[in-house]
Amino acid sequence: MKKHFINKAFFASIMVSLLFVSCNEIENDTTGARSVKPVVTANQTNFTVEEGTSATVTLTTDTPLNLDMTFKLELVGGTGTFGDYMCSGTETGEGDGFGAIGHIVTLPAYASSGTFDITPIFDLLPEGTETLQFRLYSDSYSRGAVADGSDMINITVTNKTSTDFVATVDWAQNYYDSFGTLQEGVYVDNTVSAATHSFCDLDFDLEIYDEFLTSVVADSYSSCPESITLDSTTPDGTYVIVPSLWTTTGNSVPLSDFFFKVKVTMAKPGVWIKEINVDNNWKFSEGGAQQSNPNAYYPIATLVKTGTTYVLKDYTTGDVLASGKLANFKLKSKKNKI
Repeated sequence: MKKHFINKAFFASIMVSLLFVSCNEIENDTTGARSVKPVVTANQTNFTVEEGTSATVTLTTDTPLNLDMTFKLELVGGTGTFGDYMCSGTETGEGDGFGAIGHIVTLPAYASSGTFDITPIFDLLPEGTETLQFRLYSDSYSRGAVADGSDMINITVTNKTSTDFVATVDWAQNYYDSFGTLQEGVYVDNTVSAATHSFCDLDFDLEIYDEFLTSVVADSYSSCPESITLDSTTPDGTYVIVPSLWTTTGNSVPLSDFFFKVKVTMAKPGVWIKEINVDNNWKFSEGGAQQSNPNAYYPIATLVKTGTTYVLKDYTTGDVLASGKLANFKLKSKKNKI
């Protein structure tokens, strides 16, 4: 009986040892398929695109996965900035844990390929060719790897021009925070809770009149900023650009009265641009046109249109502010652009 007991114990110890060795081999096995990540390849990594035109990048994986594979697209170089383009991916936030601001692009579960778009913004600025250099890499989930040669995407952006005239009035005071996220401009009310309210809640308008200020040729009443485009088929003639404050009634009273900071921008997109700051014309407590404020309407410039040539003049002095020849103007630095 004793001998039989010893044999059973010896047999059990051998089985435990074998099990331990087997498990240890499995844990240290580096050749199993599960340790190899899917690899994705981008179909284009160097290309040229005009402002306002979307470029589609296709990611193809060598091994579809049963989970979404997500990657970060981050601007790491070039002459452009984060505000110069849009991406169909999801913008990252400061608390997301993805590092510097960028976009998360996704290759869906079970799919062998997926796409995302990059669109350089068609702004009003006359400027030379820009470059955008992106890094594409696996995000914190690290479910897939990016193939060598697909991890850097270089885009050359060419300037776009227009034969139209564009005018905008912007009182939003939006800004980019230190992380790079666009934040809404707000003011504090005079209640105990000191609540904040968007400047965009205030009712500014933009109108373009005939040269005698007798009729409105074009208007924008419901956006922030307000914007009007006169296309090249607009009859030749002289026009007056008039931003205005309609009312402050119905808006929360601020903790401290203030003058609005307003920027009026007029341009032949990609050819010339003129910005005028009007920071001391409209005061909250004085209201707008509905409150009979004599400064509610502010004729700021006249526009003389001849075909696709535009001459912009100061409304009061008649001085030429801008015209159709790009050489007459300094290009605005991209560093100063909001």
